[in-house]
Amino acid sequence: MAKSKKIIDLSKENLSFEDRNQTIKLLNFKIESMSLDIAIYEKDKFIKNSTMVFAHLPKKLKAKLNPKEK
Repeated sequence: MAKSKKIIDLSKENLSFEDRNQTIKLLNFKIESMSLDIAIYEKDKFIKNSTMVFAHLPKKLKAKLNPKEK
């Protein structure tokens, strides 16, 4: 049987943080790989979509997304 990939849609939760004059908005959280799909904005202008690892999130967002509690 194929495993279903565990992905949490975060786009409706409006989670974001500031980093180096850019706003990083969280889109999806991939539990198996502990990575996030993100959108990067600069001065409210969309720059690009990217990925980042869970470990690079600020502590406040890590606490909200803690995968061990789910």
